[in-house]
Amino acid sequence: MVREFQAIVMAGGRGSRMTEITAGRPKCTIPIGNKPMVWYPLNLLQRTGIKDAILVVMEQMKSAVQAALEPLGLKINVDIVTIADEDWGTADTLRFLSDRIKSDVIVVSCDFITDMSLHPILDLHRLHSNGVMALYFEPQPSDNTLVTPGPKSKFKPERDLVGLDEKTSRLVFVGSVSDFDSEVPISREIMEKHPVIDMYSKITDAHFYIFKKWVVDFLVHKKNISTLKGELLPYLVKKQASKRNKIDKRAEANTSAIDEDTKKDIFDFAQESYLTLKVRNISFYNDHKSDMNSAYHGDSIRCYGFLAPSHKFGARINTIVDYCNINRQIKDRWEMVTGGVQFVRVHSSADIKSTQMDDTCMVGENTTIAEKTSIKACIIGARCEIESKVRLANCILMNGVKIREGCILSNCVVCDGVEICNNAELKDCLIGSNNVISAEAKHTSEVLTVPDRLMQI
Repeated sequence: MVREFQAIVMAGGRGSRMTEITAGRPKCTIPIGNKPMVWYPLNLLQRTGIKDAILVVMEQMKSAVQAALEPLGLKINVDIVTIADEDWGTADTLRFLSDRIKSDVIVVSCDFITDMSLHPILDLHRLHSNGVMALYFEPQPSDNTLVTPGPKSKFKPERDLVGLDEKTSRLVFVGSVSDFDSEVPISREIMEKHPVIDMYSKITDAHFYIFKKWVVDFLVHKKNISTLKGELLPYLVKKQASKRNKIDKRAEANTSAIDEDTKKDIFDFAQESYLTLKVRNISFYNDHKSDMNSAYHGDSIRCYGFLAPSHKFGARINTIVDYCNINRQIKDRWEMVTGGVQFVRVHSSADIKSTQMDDTCMVGENTTIAEKTSIKACIIGARCEIESKVRLANCILMNGVKIREGCILSNCVVCDGVEICNNAELKDCLIGSNNVISAEAKHTSEVLTVPDRLMQI
């Protein structure tokens, strides 16, 4: 049976903007509130009613991802597909999966977390049968009371420039703010069709897209498009205002229908059925009120943008700043971003003897916390060992962390397998996986890791 939508979760990236915490492990498995990152988009698809999802990972990461998924109890059927080429973009991956795609497809990044229901977005796609639907969010609140662990970064995220028709939600312009100085060129054809355009420079592309099946077929034909956001989306948006290229008259004369071998132009792929066009032409439906032109102005290529309501939360966790922010917020947002999944603050297998751990903390399975410890506003992973006379505040501990007696940690991120020896004092630090911090060590605002682990070749 061909389902209405297929879902693909992109998890093949290495997390190049946060290598300090992703080195040595798949990005999609790093913990957020004691759940691996990839659990959140899979749970989102599951509660939307999607039965199956393709999860794309690097070939060498498959076993680690499988191990992370097994204990989660997800009901959605997850088919893990591996890719071997590290240089592939998201469009390359979609092209690679084309033989598996039989219907319209939902593409979502593994680092996407939201409290937004997907049903309004899917309904808008159904209504307009658009080529692509992109989801955007207003700027999200962040906790500025704490600095981001590690040295101060001068990295400035690239800002998108997005133009949406005020009344119809047609996506009529996409680009990067850095590509323009003081003026943004908008074609006359676009302005005639969409006289009122809202331009946004601070909204966030959620990297959540819905594509018609014909777009995937076109990608197979157009092999020089490598990424979805940077190349395919701008290409489709621009083509909305274009006219169909002339087809060789001999080809037209010799074939009654355009088949796969004679397709040369994107408009050959974006054809709607005769019945759909017939019904639309005899109906009174129109998506615009500014003129007497036909519905959609006769455009066969249609792109839409869904701007989530300002009170809705949506974030991509692709920097260390984002990672720290979501972990600070996850407890308060848990019910909404998980759809009511039971919140487990302390795992039943954890052995906690401390009487000074506040109820803002989360503790994973098989973790032991000795008496005479003070722990405030911390997320502590599985199989951690925290000895007596330790003080932790506003820290994120991943799995298998050992903190020896007398240590003091404030606002730190501690990755898998780290051992911090007796009486060490760390503030605003990021400690890379499997590192050992010597006894009596004192560090502030540093990244403490083996340099080779940060290299991505």
